[in-house]
Amino acid sequence: MKHNSPQIGDPDEEPEIDPRQALSALGYKDISEPRRVRGGWDTLLWRFATPDGSEHSLRIHYLPRREEFAWRERLAMEACARANFPAPRVETVGEVGGLPAMVLSWCPGRPILAFVEKKPWQVWRLGKLIGRTQAQLHAVPPPKEFLASAPADWIGRVRDEYTDLAEHASSFGLAVTSLTHMDYHPLNIISDGQVVTGVVDWAYAAAGDPRADLARTVITILAAPAPPGPTRPLIDLLRRVVLRAYRAGYEGIAGPMPDYRPLMAWAGATLLAEIELVIDKPNVWGTQEDVQKFHRLVDVWARRAGVR
Repeated sequence: MKHNSPQIGDPDEEPEIDPRQALSALGYKDISEPRRVRGGWDTLLWRFATPDGSEHSLRIHYLPRREEFAWRERLAMEACARANFPAPRVETVGEVGGLPAMVLSWCPGRPILAFVEKKPWQVWRLGKLIGRTQAQLHAVPPPKEFLASAPADWIGRVRDEYTDLAEHASSFGLAVTSLTHMDYHPLNIISDGQVVTGVVDWAYAAAGDPRADLARTVITILAAPAPPGPTRPLIDLLRRVVLRAYRAGYEGIAGPMPDYRPLMAWAGATLLAEIELVIDKPNVWGTQEDVQKFHRLVDVWARRAGVR
């Protein structure tokens, strides 16, 4: 269903939205005061409660390709619900000011990265939890709607200068049998400290090959810019410990981890394309220096793969 209202400014800039008015248009009139949640790079997010005490989120996509991203998120989260996999549940889908909007159930807890920062002595257990949850995800069948364009739709998520890496990745007989997140990392995994209560941010979800999803996760844990703050040096020190624990957790559920290394260069190029899409947006902690660093890393991995 659609809820029409006047268009809001330039769709490439963060729009001015009254969340209470938007929620009223979506059918949520008797609610607590919506609270803005910061941290996402490509959506606007508010948290609110309904009279029954349950908590929810309003999520609005506004950057380029927003219709595709909202579509992918909805279908992926509906697939998670069918498989009883931890993710937000879709409650309402509509439009606010011509922008795709969803009301989702709220996943209690904090990103796993926050637990790593506060309790670094638990990093092994937390890393294993990340791996186990991704192994469970890869057992979830993808939505049938994703199959029509896979794997070309996700292999091609690179800038023109890296099309050779997409072609190289395509040569590995890629599967399309798993629901893959393609942005799975400790900031997108919500936990109460013991279990995962929800995996969030499904805009890049696909019918994919676990090797591609693993490569994306490994490269993010290994090299993506960490959030700014006093714990940033600690996070950098713990990256490889997290990776070892993550591998142990994955293999404890799925058996030996498939060899994702030939896809590392491609994975880096896809992450680079995403960072460049939002690099000049508010609340984005990546810098142009980070972009240049990633260009160099992608070139290193491409040479290791024999592509360049």
